[in-house]
Amino acid sequence: MSHHRLPNLAASLLVSGVTLLLAACAAPESTPPAQAPKLHELTIFAINDFHGNIQSESPTPLMPRLVDTKTGQKTAQPAGGIAYLASAIKHMRAEKPGSVLVAAGDLIGASPQLSALLADEPTLAAFAQLDLTASALGNHELDAGLAEFKRKAAGVCPAAGCPWPGYRGVGFPFLAANMLDEQTGKPVLPSYVIKNVDGVPVAFVGAITRDTPANSLARNMVGLRFIDEADALNALVPELKAKGAKVLVAVMHEGAEFNGEANDPGYVCAGIKGRGVDIAERLDPAYAAIISGHTHRAYNCKINGRLLTQAGSFGGWITQITLKVDDAGHVLDEQAVNRPVLQATYEPDPAFAALAQKAADLTAPARNRPVAMITQGLRRTPEGKFGDAALGNLISDAQLAYARKQGPADLAFINLGGIRTDLTPKPGKPVTVSDLFSIQPFHNELVALTLSGAQLRQVLERGLPKAGSQPRLLQPSGGLRYQWRRNADGVAELLDIQVNGKPLDPARDYRVVVNGFLADGGESLAVLREGRDRKVLGVDLDALIDYLAEHPEAVEHVQPGRIVQLDDAGK
Repeated sequence: MSHHRLPNLAASLLVSGVTLLLAACAAPESTPPAQAPKLHELTIFAINDFHGNIQSESPTPLMPRLVDTKTGQKTAQPAGGIAYLASAIKHMRAEKPGSVLVAAGDLIGASPQLSALLADEPTLAAFAQLDLTASALGNHELDAGLAEFKRKAAGVCPAAGCPWPGYRGVGFPFLAANMLDEQTGKPVLPSYVIKNVDGVPVAFVGAITRDTPANSLARNMVGLRFIDEADALNALVPELKAKGAKVLVAVMHEGAEFNGEANDPGYVCAGIKGRGVDIAERLDPAYAAIISGHTHRAYNCKINGRLLTQAGSFGGWITQITLKVDDAGHVLDEQAVNRPVLQATYEPDPAFAALAQKAADLTAPARNRPVAMITQGLRRTPEGKFGDAALGNLISDAQLAYARKQGPADLAFINLGGIRTDLTPKPGKPVTVSDLFSIQPFHNELVALTLSGAQLRQVLERGLPKAGSQPRLLQPSGGLRYQWRRNADGVAELLDIQVNGKPLDPARDYRVVVNGFLADGGESLAVLREGRDRKVLGVDLDALIDYLAEHPEAVEHVQPGRIVQLDDAGK
């Protein structure tokens, strides 16, 4: 039997093999499972407008009004100072390994004395230690001219040595794609830097405000030409892509005007306006995000779906930007948050605290230098029927004189809250810089702006008392005089406003000088935010020092009487 079954078994096996072969040929070819594209999370930390605020107090760099976790109320809380900023940066970057830090300009210039008296070299030395990838060039970096800026950036010391012992420069680039050599038409400084972030080549492209000539000494602008920021950045897109950059980030020293919260969860930022918005609307879509500066505002907004951020000023905030992109550099998600550098939250970094202390020690002789011998002291509080005080008058006169050295100006104001103590000279001793610093410790910028006569009347009316409250009258320079009275119905009324000896003209424009606090709408003076042709002039304390040094006799000629309250009889 077995002899007959072998052929049948062979035939059966042959048929089975053919069947399997045919099945294999008919089956589709198997493919490995598709892999999801890799996602990259890019973290960028940003600051702007530090302005040499290495000190932690006297003055405290920034006092943002934030909710106190203990009371639930909004209160002004100390923030900033290089020791706290360094600590916050190190803490945040430790949470995000591979992150980068960039700045949007004005790291130096219009600085407090600890930095300014040492040519801002302590500030630059500090940022050299913070692993800064790049900074946009700010207009204040050019306060002493391009040549001096380049010297400081490179760490080149004069024959007598650098003001900051051992100073070696910054080691990171300042970027300004739109600042051109007037003869060659080419950028004077680098336009961009490309850095790998989580394996993705990211181009940080910098621009300075095109309005720099309007905010700088004319002699410092010779040979330079400034073009529109968006135009300059847009022109670079093909070059950046050719060099392999997959993500483009604009870092510009220009920004928007915004009076809302530092963080808007919806990124709507209702009411945001200004050049920063205009630039954002015209910037090539290839740019994933825009880091801004110059306007000293804290905001995180989206303009046409793209981030526009700013971190306030003076190191009081740090912006954290998170971009989620694929391998091709397509942005899938972008988020940002402004994180306050509260002194109550962070321990000061010992090395940076030592740097600030060293700067304080080196500048102590200059800060304690005599300014003037004066014959009498001045009070900061108005008395009797007068709405102006002698010290307020002196300060406003000083601000007007300071402004007139830089251009036309009609009048100046100081708010009473900006005057912290009386001017009280010690018998037989000169007033020192330190004495004046105690009067004006806020390191406020002085801002010149243009108001119509009608707007100027609104400013004066806003200070008049309401419903039995006390008046909040701005202290005016000598060219402004007016009277006011409280009518029988309790409503206060302005009378006989004179500007430089002539009646206030509602239709005429007036050039007004105020500190940055007022210019931003402080004292509920929103009308000052509408001021046109703004120009930052310098620092309020410098104006007072200069004026008193040049005119010590002025203390004898600032007696009250510029603002007079009349009684019911008109007396």
